[in-house]
Amino acid sequence: MPTIEVADEALYDRETPVRVTGVEPGATVELVTESDGWYDDGCASRTVFEADGEGVVDTAEHAPVEGYEGVAPMGWLWSMTSDVEGETGWPHAGRDPVTVDVEARVDETTVAETTTTRRPTASGVEYTKIDEDVVGGLFVPTGDGPHPGVLVLHGSDGQPARGQAALLAAHGFAAFAVHYFGEPDPLPDQLIDVPIEYFDAAVDRLRNRAEVAAGPFGVYGRSKGAEAALVLAERYEWVDAVVAVAPSEYRWQGLDQQSETETGSWSVGGESLPFAPFRAGPGTDEDGNLVLGDVYENSLPRISDDRLDAARIAIGEIDAAALLVGGGNDLMWPSATAAEALGESLAERDDAETTVRTYEDAGHAIGPPYKPTTGLDVADGMALGGTPAANARAGADFWPRALDLLDGAPR
Repeated sequence: MPTIEVADEALYDRETPVRVTGVEPGATVELVTESDGWYDDGCASRTVFEADGEGVVDTAEHAPVEGYEGVAPMGWLWSMTSDVEGETGWPHAGRDPVTVDVEARVDETTVAETTTTRRPTASGVEYTKIDEDVVGGLFVPTGDGPHPGVLVLHGSDGQPARGQAALLAAHGFAAFAVHYFGEPDPLPDQLIDVPIEYFDAAVDRLRNRAEVAAGPFGVYGRSKGAEAALVLAERYEWVDAVVAVAPSEYRWQGLDQQSETETGSWSVGGESLPFAPFRAGPGTDEDGNLVLGDVYENSLPRISDDRLDAARIAIGEIDAAALLVGGGNDLMWPSATAAEALGESLAERDDAETTVRTYEDAGHAIGPPYKPTTGLDVADGMALGGTPAANARAGADFWPRALDLLDGAPR
């Protein structure tokens, strides 16, 4: 009698292959998944395998004959697509578990079925909303601690990175998803002249909590948050580990949708830190989506050497261990080039670990595994680049390294 096996429940980032047994050797087996989670109107995947000589289909060992390419233990999950044709963007990163129905079908008949639950964080993780002086959400693991603290910094979308923070808390970190621009007060309305001192105040909030270790601290940032993480690492000794996902090697002009005035993204003492200004416009892809990477790449040769040197993040001032992650097909900005350049400079240090991971076909939307990665090549009319498979592989590869770096840095 056919059976289907997958973990009853697991954290988002745990690899849980699907295994079907008891079918006829050589049978064509459809693996079908459905879920109401991640997208408003649900999502699903369909992958076709040929059972081996023992009548087994195992996603950890077998490549499908239809669906994604190659062996991918979690392809059954990351290949899920929204039920709404053409829907793009990040799947929801809520705090509720997501249930996935998994079926094995032979000749269009269901021969085995089960469900599995994906959990965004561990049982017992406590969430506290922070809205005085600094704004964000703190996720603290179960137990008395003290737990090592990590600041988690979002990108230019302005949405606090609660999903990453919740997952970090599941691995033992007190993770503070800091919100640094947009409503409410006292945040700047736009991503301009964000005070670096604001992040220092966020760390003070962590220090004042008994369940959080006194420091030093880690910083995890993606996209514009990766730029911020590196700016913090060049200025503060309390940063002992930095994970920069889709980083920049420069401090760039601020993103102000209400003014054409040039100003920086970050400030110290009320003054903008030196920044690289925009000197080019965006391009478009064949579908009419904006390619903002053209702004950054085409601006660089039009900026004077002196100004560009002043805007370059001071790698020589960074003592923290670093993991730099970039996508070779990042259409938002050239994160792979930046990661490699930053890594080359940081590698000259003798007393701090530096790891660079770039992924040729991945785009801007690299994040922790495992969630659907289809639709992550475009968001809100902006091209992000990458393929679902490449983004999935990148997430699975870099995330354990990020956890090891944050956990292994001196405290």
